[in-house]
Amino acid sequence: MPRLTRDQLLTELQRRSGRTISLVLTSNACTYVTFTTARQPLRLRLQRLFLDAPDEVLDALARWLSGREKCCPPQVREFIDSPPAHVQRVTRSKRRWIHHRGRCHDLARILDQVNRRFFLGRVAVQITWGRSASRRNVRARTLGAYYFGEHIITINPVLDQPQIPEWFLAFTVYHECLHSFQSGRGRPHDRKFQADLRRHPDYAAAVRWEKANIRLLTRRPDYERATWRVRLGRFLADQLNFPW
Repeated sequence: MPRLTRDQLLTELQRRSGRTISLVLTSNACTYVTFTTARQPLRLRLQRLFLDAPDEVLDALARWLSGREKCCPPQVREFIDSPPAHVQRVTRSKRRWIHHRGRCHDLARILDQVNRRFFLGRVAVQITWGRSASRRNVRARTLGAYYFGEHIITINPVLDQPQIPEWFLAFTVYHECLHSFQSGRGRPHDRKFQADLRRHPDYAAAVRWEKANIRLLTRRPDYERATWRVRLGRFLADQLNFPW
């Protein structure tokens, strides 16, 4: 049973932020917080996980909604990444369309490489792209998820863009593979998980790249424009290297 009902959560957020809010709860496993301040009332789409958010998380979220915080507060980010054990995502058994070949990246090939390089082939999961990336810019987005009941990794389609380097996508797959060795009952990002994650040779580079490209990861994907940018960049590189 969640700590708060929808109406109680709405009341708390309005009281703490001083804003009038139109709240929609979602079950999206990739996008947790989306809101726009351009209209009144403030339109907020929030993952149901926040029905169990503690007071310090609600306070931080309210500061963000009121404009006192300009980006996702660390308390909110930590709650999304490491929810309490009793409110971890419970996976529903359902049929999924497994599609690993995207516009730019093949997840099956990347998983196979990661599995052989880091896990000696011991990872026994399927991998698929998640639902279509949001058509809106969002405030907080999860890049991947592991579903214990189904033994499936889903990767956010926002990573299926030509600007996303394959090594960063491989690091995200490695992250989710680590979850496949957990029981699903404890904290998902406990000390052992964090230690295993930091052993990846690209850990520091991946953290820096994600911070430097947060706008790319949270804005609405523009695949056609991005593809032409990459093609133009390659063309210019070829011309600069041409032996005149």
